[in-house]
Order: sequence, then C-alpha cells, then structure tokens
Amino acid sequence: MNSHPKFCIISKGKMDFVYQKKKIPLTEIVMLEAEANYTYLHLLNGKKILISRTMKLFDKLLEDYSFTRVHRSFIVNDSHLKSYDADKECMMLSNNIEATISRRKKRTLKYTADFKKILWQN
Repeated sequence: MNSHPKFCIISKGKMDFVYQKKKIPLTEIVMLEAEANYTYLHLLNGKKILISRTMKLFDKLLEDYSFTRVHRSFIVNDSHLKSYDADKECMMLSNNIEATISRRKKRTLKYTADFKKILWQN
C-alpha cells in the first residue's frame, strides 16, 4: 500500500492538485514537459504551471486518459495534436507548441490509428 497521500486526483475531467489547491481541466492541458524533477504543464491559454513532481508520476496518472508519452521529456494531449514536422521530427500542438518525438516512440506511434490520421497524413 502506498504510504504517501496522492498529490493529484483526476475526477470529473479535472486534475485536482491536493496541496496546491488547483483544479485544471484535462482538456486545457496541451502538453507536459519534464525539467529535471519538475514538470511543466503547458495550458491552452498559453500559461505554464510548474509542478514539483516527476514525469514518471504523471505518466502513470494519465495512462487511462487521452495522453501519450512521445519522448522522455514530453507527454502530449492527443486532442491537441495538429500536425507532424518530418524535418524537425516533432509534433505541432495547439498554440504552436512543439514536442519532439523519440525514435523509439516514433516507430510505435506510426502504427496507432489516432496518430496515423494526424501525423502521417503528409
């Protein structure tokens, strides 16, 4: 059993950060970006929120929602995918945010229906 209380609970489509008293709708999160032992949440309104938790925790927390880890430093919200830039090997998301795709993830994503439609149309 986990002896640490949860830092974040997802309920009714919102991330509720228990200690920070913040509730962020999942639909407003464009991307999560790792920065050492911190994670930036990139929001649809252009704001960045710094959370003092690792990407690994968010990866586990968001596995049942429409978020995909595309690189060790990036988790993207599938609903905010716009296009794929083959030259830069990155995804273009809402608000012109870019997320690099790792080589290993690129091979895997290439065969999933959701990404195929958006990323490989060009």
